[in-house]
Amino acid sequence: MKSIKYNSTVLLNYSLKGNDNLFESTFDKEPIRITIGKSKMPQIIEASLYGLKCGDEKEYSYDSKEIFGKYDQDKVITTKRDLLKHYENVKPGDIIETFQDDKSCFVTVLQVWDNEIVIDMNHPLSDKNVKFRVEIIEIDDET
Repeated sequence: MKSIKYNSTVLLNYSLKGNDNLFESTFDKEPIRITIGKSKMPQIIEASLYGLKCGDEKEYSYDSKEIFGKYDQDKVITTKRDLLKHYENVKPGDIIETFQDDKSCFVTVLQVWDNEIVIDMNHPLSDKNVKFRVEIIEIDDET
């Protein structure tokens, strides 16, 4: 039976939780297909897939510092409201995916005023106990 190794193409379902609150999941959607060594998943999470086989379901726990770095108070900034002009009805607590230097990143809206907003540019799972759950559906080593 095939097991996951470098360059395997894998179809999987996964979920990420922070302090037991669901952050994202594919279990209620379409599974995703990734290539090990070339995906956008954090390296430590991708490494946990090595050796798994079709049908395997696993859950891993991580300190968020291992994945998302240490929480940095300097990443909480006040900026012009126009920064999020493409989003309607932005309110405190909203988590918005944006791009910085061609990399996807998430910001959390903390406060909203007429012309300014306060956003937290730390990953929303920073300073949280992170749980990663995975179900391996298919492995293709022919790539």
